Amino acid sequence: MEGRDGGNPERVSRILVAVDGSEPSRRALNLAADVAKALGAEITILHVIEVEELPSLIGEAEDARADEDAQIILGTAAKLVMAKGVTPKIVVRKGHPTRQILRYSEAYSPQLIVLGSRGVTGARGVLLGSVSSAISKKARASVVLVR
Repeated sequence: MEGRDGGNPERVSRILVAVDGSEPSRRALNLAADVAKALGAEITILHVIEVEELPSLIGEAEDARADEDAQIILGTAAKLVMAKGVTPKIVVRKGHPTRQILRYSEAYSPQLIVLGSRGVTGARGVLLGSVSSAISKKARASVVLVR
């Protein structure tokens, strides 16, 4: 990977992997952990809790469930990465997945972003497939999409 200034290759020292609990997401996590281990890079696992506009009582119940789901997804992801000998940093954000992943990557400045090419199935799968496409087009870091 060539440096941004066109000079010496840039060392991959920070990897951001976005997870949503889907199978492509798990495969992306496996790849990111293998790369982090091989390069001695740090890895951050990011999960975005998608915020939807709902009536307040229903919204509160949905928020609690989304928080629980996030803990399960991130706990599983952390165990997988740690089993490969890498200690991850765990980050949770709320909002639109594309915006939150891009916003976090701007602050974190990873050299590599890894995510599944498609997310969870159904109507949300279409949205999350568009997330991976948008990240690959807009991110400043190199992006690897895993099927």
